[in-house]
Formats: sequence, C-alpha cells, structure tokens
Amino acid sequence: MSRLRLALLPCLASLLVACGDNGDSSSEENQPGADAVLITTETARTETVEILERTIGRITSRTTPNIASEVSGQITDVHVDAGDRVERGELLLEIDPEPYQLARASAATEIRRLEVSIRNQERELVRNRELLEDGFVTQSTVDGLESELEASREQLQAAQVQLDSAERDLRKTRIEAPVDAEVDERNVSDGDYVAVGEALFRLLSQDLLQVRLPYPETASQRLETGQIARMRAPLSGDQEVGGTIRELRPGLMGGSRTVEAIVNIENPGGWREGGSVNADVVVISRDGVVVPTAAIVQRPAGEVVYVIEDNKAHAREVEVGRRGRDRTEILDGVDDGDAVAVDGAGFLSDGAKVRIADDDDEVDEADDADATR
Repeated sequence: MSRLRLALLPCLASLLVACGDNGDSSSEENQPGADAVLITTETARTETVEILERTIGRITSRTTPNIASEVSGQITDVHVDAGDRVERGELLLEIDPEPYQLARASAATEIRRLEVSIRNQERELVRNRELLEDGFVTQSTVDGLESELEASREQLQAAQVQLDSAERDLRKTRIEAPVDAEVDERNVSDGDYVAVGEALFRLLSQDLLQVRLPYPETASQRLETGQIARMRAPLSGDQEVGGTIRELRPGLMGGSRTVEAIVNIENPGGWREGGSVNADVVVISRDGVVVPTAAIVQRPAGEVVYVIEDNKAHAREVEVGRRGRDRTEILDGVDDGDAVAVDGAGFLSDGAKVRIADDDDEVDEADDADATR
C-alpha cells in the first residue's frame, strides 16, 4: 500500500496544478475591458465665447454740485449739516432778506410813479395834438411831448427790470437743493456774512454714478463705445452690474500711461463714490466649440484632445483659443457634438481602448492631472 500511494502522489499533484492553471487563465481572458482605460467623457458644444479686458475701476458721482451764494448778506439759518440726505427743492440755508425786500419795494414804487407820469403825459400829448390842429401850439411842442413820453416808457421798462432783479435776489436768499443728494461738505454757519460766489455746500448724489475704468494704452485699440462692461463692487458681494462704455477719454491720464473707459449707471444699492469695482469689458463675442479644460492634454507634438468613438480614443491635435479655468475654446481639431475624454485623458494614447465610467466607478483625477502636466 505504501508503494502504491507514493506512485499516485505525483499524478495527483500534476492534476491539481493543471486544474489550477486552467482556472486562472480562463478568468483573465473572459473578464471584459481588462485592458481598457477608465475615463469620463463630455460632449464638445458650441457656446458664446467672450474675450475680456479686465481692470479695477473707481466709482464717482455723476452729480456733485458745489452750492455757492448768488447774493451777499448775513446767514440767518443753516438747516442741514454734512452727512444729511436732502431732496430736490429742500431748503438748505437762508440769508437775511431785508435788503432785497427793500430793493423790491423801491423798484415797485418807481414803477407806480412812472405809470402815473406816463398816463398824464399821454393825456397832455392828446390835448396838444388837438391844439396843433387849431394852430394854438407849434409842431415842436408836440414833438417835445412825444419825446418825453417815449423816455418815460423806457424808464418804466428799466424799473421793471430792477423789480425783476430785486425779486430774483430775494428768492436767492433761500438756498435750495438742486438735486436729491447727500451733503458732503458744509462751509458756513449761522451769522456768517457771505459774498457772491462764496462756497456754501458740496452735495453728492449717490443715485447716478460714473465708473471710470483705466486700461493700459496698449488696450485702447480694442476698446470701443457701446461695449458691454460687467462690474462687481467688493463691498456688495457677488452682485454683478452691467453697463456699456459711453465714452473713451482721449489721450493719456497724467503719468499713469492709461486711457479711461467711462460707464454711467444707476446705483444698484450700496455703491458709493470713491469705491472700487472689478470690471470685465467684452471686447470680442463669438460662437466657438468649447471643451472642458481638463480634456486638453500636452503631448510632445503639441496639445491634444482625445475624441472617443466606438470605445476607442482618437488623438486630435487642436488649436486652442480662449482659455478658461473650467472650459476652453477649440479653434480647430474638434467639432460640435464630439465626445471627448476628460478624467483619465492623461493616460490615453491614440487608438487606446476605453471604458466610460458610470456612477459606481472612480477615476483617479490626481494621477490624471499629473499625467497631463
């Protein structure tokens, strides 16, 4: 029995080895996609591509009236202070009106005197014209009366002008806000004596704003009036405000070697003069084929995008247009509707077999990124 067992042991060992090798080989050969690269894909599509000129601009008010006195006199009341919000027509300051009330009264009295004098002269002229027909006065007498009447009428006109001027000066003793604004500066106090032209207040309207966007002179040829500007103020969060370039300031601004694009907007809320804005001006807008930026792989021959057809990767050398952080324009090499490899693209070569990942698969994006670089 011992000899028989010893003789059978090699046969049994050979049989077990043969069975084990056959099972492993069959498992590898029958597993689907064992040599395919796991990837994700996206479809190249036509989108609007914008070329932008970026800058940091500053906010100014379109309405900053400096209020000056149009009459002289002593200030009797100041009704507002710096920082106050005022509305159009609101009373800001009063100047002693008495001198101008007296001037108005004097002009009105002179008008009444002249009107009475003119009526008497007109009656005298009528009588003397009748006497002239009867030969009791000479023509020179009538001519003299006509000249006196004409002079009185001219005096009446001058007196009316004086009255209008006195009434205007009287109105100007009450200084009113010309616009809705905030009082930025107050330069006078009760009791001050002001002369004509003396500064009283500086108002600042925050409703209508002007954004000044500086650009290097090299960008001036790409800028035009009417181009769209998108602006964001740091203190207003992510709120984006749109506008258009209304004016390009000719020449260079001081020693900064820049040109200024001017954008007029209504205050969207929270924007104030002196603040800064981040601005993008759209200098070119066109339709182009766009793919995820991660789909572009650097190869020795240049930049490549792998187009997936029948579970195979086909390398396409591409000409790249505008690059974005997430999506990039392709000028040549990829067509609208092409399926392109994204995650896993760095592991591919032309003609490589691929397997498109489903929700349960994970693609090693970190290795993909390293391979891309």
